[in-house]
Amino acid sequence: MIITAAIKYNDLVCVGKNHADILFNIIKNTNYTGTGTVEGFLDDKGTFLTRRGAADHAFKCGQIKEKKFQLFSYDLEKR
Repeated sequence: MIITAAIKYNDLVCVGKNHADILFNIIKNTNYTGTGTVEGFLDDKGTFLTRRGAADHAFKCGQIKEKKFQLFSYDLEKR
């Protein structure tokens, strides 16, 4: 099950309600250069999944009804 939105920034994984809020906090609290981020999600085991991997995972566990190429935070809000 997908638990939360996340962004991997270099070796750091940051979580939050949505990717925009997470990126804002990364910019605010680090020396962010505009590179080195991968958007994704954390599952219930704490594993970071890319948007594509999270879409597959969410579909397989029934969190979303339609198979998608990428998962977005708002896809989970529709539940």
